[in-house]
Amino acid sequence: MHEARSADPTSAHLVGFYESDEQLVSALVRFLGAGLGAGETIIAVATKAHLRALERELTAHGFDLARVRAAGRYAAFDAERTLAELLHGEELDFERMRARFLPALDRAQAAGTRVRAAGEMVALLWRDTKPDLAIQLEAFWADLAAERALRVLCTYPLADFAGVSGREAIERICDLHSEALLSDGNTALIGPAERGAIVQLQERASQLQAALQQTRATAESLSRLAAIVECSDDAIIGKTVDGIVTSWNQAAERIFGYTAEEMIGQPIQRIIPPDRPDDFAAILGAIRRGERVDHYETERLHKDGRRIRVSLSVSPIRDQDGRITGCAKIARDVTVHRRLEGQREHLLGVAQRARAEAEAASRSKDEFLAILSHELRNPLAALRNAIYSARLDTSRRDRALEIAGRQIDQLGRLVGDLLDLARITHGQVRLNKQRVSLADVVERSLDTARPLVTQRGHVVSLSTPSEPVCVIGDPARLEQLVGNLLANAARYTHPGGRIELSVERQEREAVLRVRDNGIGIAAEMLPRIFDLFAQARAEHEGGPGGLGIGLAIVRDLAALHGGRVEARSDGPGRGAEFVVTLPCLEEAAQAESQAAGAEPLAGRGGLRVLVVEDNVDAAEGLMMLLEVFGHETRVAHDGPSALEAARADRPDLMLVDIGLPGIDGYEIARRVRSAPELCDLPLVALTGFGHEEDRRRALEAGFDHHLTKPVDPARLRQLIAGFADAR
Repeated sequence: MHEARSADPTSAHLVGFYESDEQLVSALVRFLGAGLGAGETIIAVATKAHLRALERELTAHGFDLARVRAAGRYAAFDAERTLAELLHGEELDFERMRARFLPALDRAQAAGTRVRAAGEMVALLWRDTKPDLAIQLEAFWADLAAERALRVLCTYPLADFAGVSGREAIERICDLHSEALLSDGNTALIGPAERGAIVQLQERASQLQAALQQTRATAESLSRLAAIVECSDDAIIGKTVDGIVTSWNQAAERIFGYTAEEMIGQPIQRIIPPDRPDDFAAILGAIRRGERVDHYETERLHKDGRRIRVSLSVSPIRDQDGRITGCAKIARDVTVHRRLEGQREHLLGVAQRARAEAEAASRSKDEFLAILSHELRNPLAALRNAIYSARLDTSRRDRALEIAGRQIDQLGRLVGDLLDLARITHGQVRLNKQRVSLADVVERSLDTARPLVTQRGHVVSLSTPSEPVCVIGDPARLEQLVGNLLANAARYTHPGGRIELSVERQEREAVLRVRDNGIGIAAEMLPRIFDLFAQARAEHEGGPGGLGIGLAIVRDLAALHGGRVEARSDGPGRGAEFVVTLPCLEEAAQAESQAAGAEPLAGRGGLRVLVVEDNVDAAEGLMMLLEVFGHETRVAHDGPSALEAARADRPDLMLVDIGLPGIDGYEIARRVRSAPELCDLPLVALTGFGHEEDRRRALEAGFDHHLTKPVDPARLRQLIAGFADAR
């Protein structure tokens, strides 16, 4: 038998016995940490788990393992892997062992540092019932310690020495070492007292092992019981009378999300919602009275926080003396069943809401079509009556023309509003922005709205500041915005009412106010007054109607200019005020003045105009208008005849409809531009297609201008006059 020895005070062969992994790691940290603190080189030979715990604790104690490893002062070896490489059958290869560990020792010796090594390869051999090999390995470490001034700590778990022979094994191991590592971190020569203490520890470990075996037997019994219920689709849970979980099957894990390890030993309240405290008390109260709870439907919590609908059946568990010691609970997940019922009810509700929405949409469509029909029939009726009256009595011709002109303007506004709304909704409005005087815009808008205001007998006042209030905007669109507000005020103010307009500057904003003393707006309708087709201010007796889109256009145009609009009213019968706020220019600027005079003349001499239009009445009406302007006109009703007429007798100007049968207006323009004798002929597109894309296509096809029907006669007259002057 090898005898314990120590070559000099710097070398030692120590042994340490531990009861738990935590004790082992603590011992290694104290032993090896003391070496690191003293500038020594350390070698750790342990299992992977123990190495990870060791390095984690050393780092927590402030040691920079990466630095000391890089300096060659720390070497770690996987005990299981190293032992497998060095063990050949029933023999250890000590030459390979020296080759494995000597490099670290050589580096330490070259650096002039001492070495500490701790390992558990001997414990692994002892556990594998290879005590002779463990003794040989102990001798190897003892020789190496004496040879290289090495302090070596060999560690053993006390659990491996259970039984009567454990005392002899401990005595044998102690004979191989000179010192023992005590629990307080100190070392002591192994004498009778130390051996006795170690044996006492071993005996206590044996007792703990026996208790552990008994616990394992109990656990096995519980496992066998659990195996009976593992195949159940329902959660089967055991609890104490205080609600502590004692068993938890796989179905419980699947239903509630917690594993058995997470729930056993924990209070069942963990899965009871906080708002259902009475569940726990009521069920346990019944169990303590020896009663059974059947099909109790309630809610429980999943690990992820979800609520689960369950049906519970709980029975008391009694011991041999009949005392209630716990309870068994069966929980059935009825969430899916209740969810299906809920989904059925939800789908039924969705279907009902969809039907209600469809009916509401249908009603809205019918209401809009009714309003549109009303708004179209009124001017059409006025036109028909005026024309019929003029035919019966020629003296009424002028009056009939006056009525027809107003109604045609009304129809044009209706169509224009609908088209503008579509353009704005689809983002197709392009603003021709420039410096604009807001007061000038309001004055021009007031001139345009004068016929409607005069017809209603309203008194209109306009207040403007002495200094110009200028904004950057599209003059035409701003006039449209103001015109819509004026028309709205005129429409919903009783005949003879008052309309006030004002323009002012407030810091960096230009403010336009349009106030009337009309029928007012109810408070509940104010938030929706700018909604599409809103008709909150009910049409009153004698007032013209509307499609409910004018204010929506006002809102959108204000937004396009970076501004906003607000509606105010004290209620029905108390009038209303609309406030438009736009970004104001930082410096005042005078708006360019434009002379307002008579309509432009036709220029010097009439033109020979070829009208291409497939609608006979539209073509004849346009011919009459051009002849009144002093021009000579011809008509072609399709593309081929138009091209033939142009080649036979070249006109001065062609007015071409786009939507022609066969060859459309775009193709006519392309063919005219490709014909040498016609390539410079002025072309104007007259069409009902008024989108920006339509204008772009017309210009690309070769047209000089694009006019949207119905064309303002004054605009057409001015355009033709320009061609006449150019000629």
